[in-house]
Amino acid sequence: MAYLWIIIAGVCWGLIGIFTKAITKFGFTEMEMLFIKGIVSAIFLFVLLFVKDKKSFRLKKKGDLFYFVGTGILSFTFFSWCYLKAINMISIGVAAVLLYTAPTIVMLLSIILFKEKMTKRKGVVLLMTLCGCALVTGVFGGRIMITPLGLLAGMGSAIGYALYSIFGTFALRREYNSLTISFYTFLLASVFMSFCVNPIHVVQKITEKGQWPLNIVFAVMTTVVPYLCYTKGLSKLPASKASVTATIEPVVAAILGIVVFKESITVSKIGGILLVVGAVVLMNMGKMPEAVEIEETLETREEQ
Repeated sequence: MAYLWIIIAGVCWGLIGIFTKAITKFGFTEMEMLFIKGIVSAIFLFVLLFVKDKKSFRLKKKGDLFYFVGTGILSFTFFSWCYLKAINMISIGVAAVLLYTAPTIVMLLSIILFKEKMTKRKGVVLLMTLCGCALVTGVFGGRIMITPLGLLAGMGSAIGYALYSIFGTFALRREYNSLTISFYTFLLASVFMSFCVNPIHVVQKITEKGQWPLNIVFAVMTTVVPYLCYTKGLSKLPASKASVTATIEPVVAAILGIVVFKESITVSKIGGILLVVGAVVLMNMGKMPEAVEIEETLETREEQ
């Protein structure tokens, strides 16, 4: 089930392109779209937590707020902004490949922070994942021009993307549930982004253009659902495995591009899809390693 949660998250993230193209036509800027996603997600999760369990709003220690600054500002906001900037500076294919170097970053940080072991299988999986993403996005299909700022933005998106797994794991070890982590992530992200845009102007623009339904569905399907699912899966998986499994996202984006936007089906895309799916399967094959500390803690609590 943990892998299923991660895969659902990846599929939802793969829908971002469709919604982004639709909303951009109405004149919304990149930061305005991020603000909409953040605030709608925070309100949705507030209502859900209020109805389900009011105690989940409580922070165990004031210092724990740092973890949510990490997931909300250093990860969600920074990653999203860098990724959109990278797409505008360099090709979307290169931006996507740079973004999906995130599993490598997560794996390396997990070895340092969580004492995870680096195995030959993980090395092969990482290589398959990176090559698969490159093939799916068509990087090998033509000449690529990368500007220094574009490269910096692309690597920034990967680092920000990777940080969610790291800060999310720390928050889970403090025994916060996925709803609480997701709520504070988007709450702090929204507060931060409110200083980057004019909230009143954004609300007026949505109202004037009658785009509330589209923006709400956009936020729920590409933010609320995937982050809840990813955090749920992360509570039962090492950060490195969760990050690699989520790379199903570019595969979904490629398939949607073929079906919805009538993009051509190439040998490169088919090969990339097979490599990414193969990497996920390889990660799950054979005898599972010893459970990570967070999983043991959660299982012990359930037994008690």
